[in-house]
Amino acid sequence: MPILATGTRRTPDKSSIIIGRHRKSQYWRARGFSLIELLVAVFVIVLLTGVVSLNVGRGGADLALESEVRHVSGLLAFASAEAGMSGADHGLLLGRDDAMSVEIYQGIWLRRYDQGWALPRSSTEVLAPLPLAEGYELQLTLEGQPDIELQPYDPELNMPPQIIAWAGGEMTPGALEWRDIRTGDVVYRLEWDLLGRMTTLPRGVSEDLD
Repeated sequence: MPILATGTRRTPDKSSIIIGRHRKSQYWRARGFSLIELLVAVFVIVLLTGVVSLNVGRGGADLALESEVRHVSGLLAFASAEAGMSGADHGLLLGRDDAMSVEIYQGIWLRRYDQGWALPRSSTEVLAPLPLAEGYELQLTLEGQPDIELQPYDPELNMPPQIIAWAGGEMTPGALEWRDIRTGDVVYRLEWDLLGRMTTLPRGVSEDLD
């Protein structure tokens, strides 16, 4: 603090102190964020949003596939019951749907008549053509039979079903796998035995073994 010639101390002007503090606060407020800081913040937000969206999308796809597998399982059980009640064999013919621009599979329900296999005339709402999820490759294996190549469905060829629910209550034992079309990994597996008992296996293995 300066000393005047009279020997007294000079008191700082309060207005100058207030102005100085005001200018300092204005400096920090005016400085804000730099362009680089803003770009980094935007990049982090976009990255986090992408990761969250990807996880949500995968979770939704997994749930949709699980629902489809259980739906197919329920329809096979229904076809088996229908075969027993009607006294006529029912079956599921799996094949590719070439009418779509992308590779996709579908299931066609058939019933055995005196003239051969044809579309069922009853329960048509339940046993309607079954479109299956995109992005998966289907692999069908039947007990005691060689590898099965799924062909496009052609009603003119009167193709028989691969999976048959016999009127006597039995079913062709086998398994159906949904494989990731990019990696070939098994995403879901549906198995059934001679009595038509169904087992759903995420990733193709029993959950008890995880």
